[in-house]
Amino acid sequence: MQQWEMKETFTFPKQLGNVQENSKIVVEPKWHEEISEDSVVVRGIYVVKGNIQFDHVAREDEIEEGIYIEHMDIEKDQGYFEYALPFSVDFPNDDIEAVSLRINDIKVEPNNGYCSCSWAVHCEVEKKVQAIAEVEVPAPVKEIAVEQPIVIEQPVDEVQPRLQAEKEVESTQMAQTVPHELDFLEQLADAYSRVQIQLKK
Repeated sequence: MQQWEMKETFTFPKQLGNVQENSKIVVEPKWHEEISEDSVVVRGIYVVKGNIQFDHVAREDEIEEGIYIEHMDIEKDQGYFEYALPFSVDFPNDDIEAVSLRINDIKVEPNNGYCSCSWAVHCEVEKKVQAIAEVEVPAPVKEIAVEQPIVIEQPVDEVQPRLQAEKEVESTQMAQTVPHELDFLEQLADAYSRVQIQLKK
């Protein structure tokens, strides 16, 4: 937030006399902002609306300092006026999107035929909202149970008798097969006559 103070002196026609303590003013800011990449310029006016109370004792001389208010709406011992004070303020652009002004601490100090006025200006800035990138959250890793092969172990006492039995079965089958083969060869020999061949020397 930026803040600054304004001061201004207003003088009035001598026939109205001196300014009294009950005098008041209201200050209304009207502005527009010019925003560039490097700076922000706020231009506008302060509309000063005054209700000034006079003693109506004419002064001898006109007061030359300050802003002279010649035309006023007079009602009894009070005079009303409006005056526009132009202003321009610039400051660095720090991602500013909009600007707003407000006025407070208005003071009026009467002094014979003029009054000194002051007020504080508060400049509030609205910054740009930064976009937040969405961060992808990885999906949780699921644990997959791996089935272990099941190994069935048999006691050695059970395995050895089974192997001995298998060997006995194989021996029996071989014993049954050999006699059949011998009978076949003997029958084949009887079917053919035996011929003796004498080889020449």
